[in-house]
Amino acid sequence: MKVLLVATNLEPFPYAVAPLGVLCVAAAARAAGHQVDFLDLRLAWSANGALQKALKTGEYQAVAFGIRNLDNCWAFAPHSYFEEVRGFAETVRGCFKGPLILGGSGFSVSPHGWMRRLQADCGVVGEGERAFPEVLSRLEAGRSLEGIDGVIVASNGGNLADAPPTKAVERLGELSMAAHELCGYAQYMKRGGYVGVQTKRGCPFKCVYCVYPQLEGRRYRLRPPEAVVEEVETVIVRSKVRHFFFVDSVFNDPRAHALEICHALSRRRLPVRWMSFCNPVGFDAELAHAMAQAGCSGVEFGLDAATPKMLAAMRKPFGQAEIRTALKAAHDAGLPFLLSMLFGGPGETWADIEEAQAFLNGCATANSVFACYGIRIYEGTAIAEVAAREGSLPPDQDLFEPAYYLSPATRERTVEKLDLIARRRPEWSSPADWSRPMMRWAQKVVLRLDTRPQWKYLYNYGRYMRRQEK
Repeated sequence: MKVLLVATNLEPFPYAVAPLGVLCVAAAARAAGHQVDFLDLRLAWSANGALQKALKTGEYQAVAFGIRNLDNCWAFAPHSYFEEVRGFAETVRGCFKGPLILGGSGFSVSPHGWMRRLQADCGVVGEGERAFPEVLSRLEAGRSLEGIDGVIVASNGGNLADAPPTKAVERLGELSMAAHELCGYAQYMKRGGYVGVQTKRGCPFKCVYCVYPQLEGRRYRLRPPEAVVEEVETVIVRSKVRHFFFVDSVFNDPRAHALEICHALSRRRLPVRWMSFCNPVGFDAELAHAMAQAGCSGVEFGLDAATPKMLAAMRKPFGQAEIRTALKAAHDAGLPFLLSMLFGGPGETWADIEEAQAFLNGCATANSVFACYGIRIYEGTAIAEVAAREGSLPPDQDLFEPAYYLSPATRERTVEKLDLIARRRPEWSSPADWSRPMMRWAQKVVLRLDTRPQWKYLYNYGRYMRRQEK
């Protein structure tokens, strides 16, 4: 079957993100014998114009959208991506009579919401490497799509049939390598982007807001380290790029697997520079040095909280001792690192935020600390239960639309108060900073100079371009 697979994500901030999920599904569909054309709207001069042109010239039997995100998850500047995707769906309906298929992580966090609003023919929830090729095969044969694991089907009456539970791919090593050759990585590099690679799927942690366990399951499924490195080397040879991002929810857990990947990269001596998301669980001197030797150029620690009270409230799997050890290990290994903080969690007060900053002041100093506030509430998460129990989330609220949790004590003058705290440290930045012209100018300079990680010297903004507060 001939299908047009469309990457719909247009978000440029903080840098353009290459569509790894769509490339994985494209590879699986090709391996199953289907003919796949790929259209990346992020790289098009006119997204709707490029889509119209492809539909008029391609003679496709189906069109599939890869939806990366539902919204930007920023309480201080919320933006839903629905209208953009709705416009693309209208373009498809205007010049194409075949089926429209939806999928991707952004679709999977609220599949019924997308299906109802876009009136698509079917949607693939969760991993698509098995379900999507099966959908195409049944469409080609004129067979019903009902009963495919993880696939929602719209009936002739417009009703949505619940999808049978998605069955995760147990042996990731059996999957085809993502179809990286389809992606215009040279353009992504110019926009500050990276080549995305997964080393595993799944997340056993229980953070109150996170949808990773819903999308990938609560049990790790590991890729063979040599297969990961083979993928990196293949992209380097084919596309002549060297900047990669291991996009796992947490790269460093399981620790032994992360170490094996680092050792495999070191043995190959590839000209690679890579980044990853990490947390302090098991992040020690040995792992930090192995990462540095393997070409790691930066680590983004998703702490969210830093006091015992809030680490427990956010259900983080680490404590202050692990934070202190991890930050020292990264510093001593020469790894630039960023701390992502998410304030306003259950029961948090301004005194708790002050305490978090005081604790981090006593740890190895980060290159940058991003201080955010407000927790995006998604269906089926623990924070949704907390918000409903406290009465801040009506029981019938449609969470397809952006909704955020903010503790009662931090709801007044949030931007102003958080900005005053951030001003005490040059490495800290707040949402108020990100809207200032000087910060936007600095971001453009960083992209123009191809500085990676982009936040590596952000403390200079706080040191020289922003008035400090004591």
